[in-house]
Amino acid sequence: MSTLGQVLRSLHNPDNDSLEPDRVCVQLLRDARHAEQHMQGLARQCQQLGLDIEQLRRQLPMLQQQRAEREQAVLTALATGEQDQARRLATELAREEDRLDASQLTLASLLKRHSYYQSRWLSAERHYHDLCRQLAMAKTTACVRKTMAAIRRHPAVTLVNAKQALADIRAREQQQAADSEPEATPAATAVRSADQVLARLEQQLRGRS
Repeated sequence: MSTLGQVLRSLHNPDNDSLEPDRVCVQLLRDARHAEQHMQGLARQCQQLGLDIEQLRRQLPMLQQQRAEREQAVLTALATGEQDQARRLATELAREEDRLDASQLTLASLLKRHSYYQSRWLSAERHYHDLCRQLAMAKTTACVRKTMAAIRRHPAVTLVNAKQALADIRAREQQQAADSEPEATPAATAVRSADQVLARLEQQLRGRS
């Protein structure tokens, strides 16, 4: 049922078929407070993800620099024929490359999640403001009811736009997020071995000669 339908249904007292806008105001006020809390929770989630993204972005250049230095050390060891040293360094390089790949995947995942929660926050903000407008309309309806009651008590009182005020109560359908949250954990990459790193760098070294 649309929000307008729910409002109009709630406005009626089943005992005497009279309108009860005060009850609707209370319900809309509760809904608005709940929507505000939901919006604030999403804002905190976006803020935390933003901090995580910034921290990881600061770490990536250091990891890339360490990888480049380690790779150069392996190439130097290979060029001078120090196979044992080259293998030891290649083992360390393989771990560093795996760590770099994992960090890049984590960053991509965090960016997707941040975009997802940002979209949800914008939707929640629209819904909150929509509820605030509905609450203002419901308060107008409550005033109309009091006016109608005054008319019944004092027939000489002129009814000005009472029906129009009730007709002005409008609402939008509550938006529901159809998409699901992206996975927080990035997919694992294949672990490199020292042999793989050595083979790659030996080929690279031969290409330079």
